[in-house]
Amino acid sequence: MPGNAKQYVDQSMSAVQTTVSTLQQALSSAEKPENKNKIQQAINSLTSVQQQLSGYQD
Repeated sequence: MPGNAKQYVDQSMSAVQTTVSTLQQALSSAEKPENKNKIQQAINSLTSVQQQLSGYQD
């Protein structure tokens, strides 16, 4: 069934964006530098995922 994979990719993109937004809130409230670094690394990784998925063609 064509199109289903694209729908899953779109749902994943939405979930990743929501996660990035939530992590950005966590970043702003984190106090320890090591925690800030870990959160920023996670944001960077998810941003990379978004870039990879944005090129998805069905």
